[in-house]
Amino acid sequence: MTKIPLLIDTDPGVDDALALLMAFNDPRHEVVGLTIAAGNVGLQHTVRNALKLCEVSNMDVSVFAGCPGPLLHPAPDAGYVHGENGFGDIAYDAPARHAEAEHAAPAIL
Repeated sequence: MTKIPLLIDTDPGVDDALALLMAFNDPRHEVVGLTIAAGNVGLQHTVRNALKLCEVSNMDVSVFAGCPGPLLHPAPDAGYVHGENGFGDIAYDAPARHAEAEHAAPAIL
């Protein structure tokens, strides 16, 4: 069976983390990359969360950082919902890897 490649655009907080873990484990799909945007929390947190999810899942997936905020309208930080780091404020060691140098927009193309 040929796997369906997935490029996932996401802002990993606790909700997206569960979706990513499910995608990583789905035998019908191959996650080929993650493009990360700011969302409920800032880009520095969402990128860090994506990298850590890849690390703890032993997934060798490229992570591309996107825009640090919406292009048209400001969005309030919603750290009060998912925690300041988007992961319920749990403490975890920094991921070993960094995001790719390429911005998420051209990576999608």
